[in-house]
Amino acid sequence: MIRLFLDSHFDKNQEIALSAPQSHYLTHVMRLAEGDEVICFNGEQGDWNGVLQKQKKDWYVLPQKQILPQQTRSECILCMALIKRDPLVLALQKATELGVTQIHLIQADRSNNERINMERLRSIIVEACEQCERNDIPILFAPESLQKVIEKLSDKIQLVWLSERGKTDGKMEKLPPAFFIGPEGGWSEKEQELFQQSKAISWHLGNTILRAETAAIAALSLWQYRDEIKILAI
Repeated sequence: MIRLFLDSHFDKNQEIALSAPQSHYLTHVMRLAEGDEVICFNGEQGDWNGVLQKQKKDWYVLPQKQILPQQTRSECILCMALIKRDPLVLALQKATELGVTQIHLIQADRSNNERINMERLRSIIVEACEQCERNDIPILFAPESLQKVIEKLSDKIQLVWLSERGKTDGKMEKLPPAFFIGPEGGWSEKEQELFQQSKAISWHLGNTILRAETAAIAALSLWQYRDEIKILAI
């Protein structure tokens, strides 16, 4: 069944108006009609079943009842240097599927400086949640410098930066992780010094140089399945 994010509070049979793009997608692309059911979520109240209703030219969803409680998950943070648009979109989509709870964008020394549309990136994250049956929404933060992101994160977070040509150095503590993925060209020497000063540990993911989006997916996958595969001194 189609899952739909609705940025509204849910009460039984309380009408929630659909946006024009949502109405078009449901009725023209997916060919749904009045009375058909969808699954809706708002990031706070779990999954609900809802019924489509039309009034004149406008479409609504009427929530019926909760069918799945709100998900809770262990904290896992992705700190992603700005890269070109398409690879960045892929990284955010896959990070959402892999369960990150926060995404911090970093204006790194070697970042690609393409214009960032935050609303579009947030919508991509929401769409990924709809598709992967996730009913909590990762928090997306606007771009900041590496130093500011490090300062913002709590001392109860394990900082992990991915090293292109270095080695895995340091042991994971039993803390929520924040994975720092560098831009094309890698982290600058100044940025590497910041990691060392912050007592972050480094991960090196093999003998080939990974693209930034690949590195993000690999690191998050390793973390997600850490109990099944004992690697990287976790």
